[in-house]
Amino acid sequence: MEKGQLTVLSLLDFSNAFNTVDFDVLLALLRSFNISPAVIVWFHSYLCGRRQRVRIGDIVSSWCNTLAGVPQGGVLSPLLFAIFINSISKNLSSSYHLYADDLQIYSQAPLSELNRAITAVNSDLCAISSWSKRFGLRVNPVKTQVIVIGSSRMVSRLDWAALSPIVFDGVTIPFSETVKNLGIIFDRCLSWGPQLTAVSRRLFASAASLKRLRNFLPTATKIALAQTLLLSVFDYADVCYLDLSQIQLDKLERLQNFCIRFIFGLRKYDHISKFRSKLKWLPIRLRRNTHVLSLLYNILFNPSSPHYLKDHFHFLHESHALSLRSSENLKLRTPLHGSAFFDNSFTVQAVRLWNALPLSIRQAPSLNVFKEKVKSHYLSIST
Repeated sequence: MEKGQLTVLSLLDFSNAFNTVDFDVLLALLRSFNISPAVIVWFHSYLCGRRQRVRIGDIVSSWCNTLAGVPQGGVLSPLLFAIFINSISKNLSSSYHLYADDLQIYSQAPLSELNRAITAVNSDLCAISSWSKRFGLRVNPVKTQVIVIGSSRMVSRLDWAALSPIVFDGVTIPFSETVKNLGIIFDRCLSWGPQLTAVSRRLFASAASLKRLRNFLPTATKIALAQTLLLSVFDYADVCYLDLSQIQLDKLERLQNFCIRFIFGLRKYDHISKFRSKLKWLPIRLRRNTHVLSLLYNILFNPSSPHYLKDHFHFLHESHALSLRSSENLKLRTPLHGSAFFDNSFTVQAVRLWNALPLSIRQAPSLNVFKEKVKSHYLSIST
């Protein structure tokens, strides 16, 4: 969007992926990583020879051998599945993101060359189809989604009838107006309107069952339920969409006020400021800022945080991590572009918020201590 280009994004859905991992293929992949024979034997014992049955009340089915799939709930299972599916990326020419069994590929081009991007995506979809058949996984083309993302001006100029179709395994996939990407709803212009609508629906759906009991539950129980069932809807991936308009932020604020009214049994026009103070809840904007800063703290100081996140930042004293907690300011590795979209991105917002923190908060020795200090700092600001 920054470069005036359009992006063709395809999100693929693997059917029952964790349960269809072929044992022989997975063990062969482990051998290809030069894992010792003794460990391969251990993994063979871990995977093979399992049985399962169904129990309903006191009635149980007969035992059935488990012939495929990594054990559900096992600590090693996500890692084994990641090893199994990682080779799917070797033959992709487009950009891609792969998280467990969620795969998305995307290609970008100017408006006049958009069919070139579609051709690249189709080529990769063909490669994914071939890989899936060889490795025993199944992609569901009915649940696979495709969307074209760009600025509102560029999208409005699209001639949809002239676009080449997206085809996967002989099935034409229609272009969608919105898609769900790991629980976040994208529309064609990244306006976040559909995402906020979904947040509202989820919140009211969760609150509907609680409202029937609001006169019977003690306040402490209602607070616990609101924090668990309602606030979690606000918090999920809220750092992904920082470029909300004031109208959209006000909508989220009204939804949080609804949660406060549920807890204290307030009417629609009752003032809620003193009740928010009792709960020690931050306004939505400041609450989101705490999540941005907590994620940034984890990126900077957690040794296992991915380098592709750390590489967005650089520091005046790069030789030692302790310098990040000094009085020096954090800087971006890439220069500011000055556009409204870029200025509201996570990296820019995180740097600005970090540099505005008092030194005593930056020097927090752990993430939990840091979170508490940031929350106390923002509470003092909001009051």
